[in-house]
This record gives sequence, C-alpha cells and structure tokens, in this order.
Amino acid sequence: MPRSDLDNHRRILGISFLVVNGLTVLFGIGAMLFFTVMGLGIISDSATASDRTDFWWFGGGVSVCILVYCLPGLFTGIGLLKRRTWSRVLALVLGILNLANFPLGTCLGIYALWFYAQEGSDRVFE
Repeated sequence: MPRSDLDNHRRILGISFLVVNGLTVLFGIGAMLFFTVMGLGIISDSATASDRTDFWWFGGGVSVCILVYCLPGLFTGIGLLKRRTWSRVLALVLGILNLANFPLGTCLGIYALWFYAQEGSDRVFE
C-alpha cells in the first residue's frame, strides 16, 4: 500500500480514537448528571442523608472511572494525528483492549489491528 494511503489511514485512526473516546466522555458526563439528578430529586425524599451521600459517592466514582477510562484513547488520537512514535504502540494496545467494547470499540479495534498489519505502517510515523 502506498505511503500516502497509509498516512490517510493513520489520520482516520487518530480521528476514530478521538470520536469514540469523546463519546465516552459524553457518556461519563451524562452518568454524572444522572446520579446528581437522582440524588437530588428522587432519592432525597425517602432516603437518609447517609444514603444520599453514599449514592453520590458511588455515582461520582462511576463517572470518574468512565472519564479516566477514556483519557488514554484521547491521548492516543492526538498522538496519531501528530505522528508521535509512542502513539503507535499505545494505539495497538488500546485497539486490542477495545475489541470487547461493543460496537464502536470493536470496530475501532479491528481497524487498528488491520492498520498495523499493513506493510509499511511503521514508516508512517517517521
């Protein structure tokens, strides 16, 4: 495959990492808002202060875990777009890990594996 085609695929892979992990950020923010609204509205009428605090800690923990989960993917996408050599290995590792994240992560993982299976994909970062 010509180098220009591989360079286009590198750019598409970087954008894909940013889009998939950007959607994960939106999901994390949505989870944070959900737990806040639930804690303020529905649960506050019938629950004790301790129960509300536990619920907010749980919701905050889930939201933070989701947001931390997507950070490596965002860094990888930026690194791929800027042709950083460290992003090559990180994209391959995250691509493999994303295979279990159905459906978008699976597509991203398959695309990352396909890209790195191409001859000359390592020279795109030079």
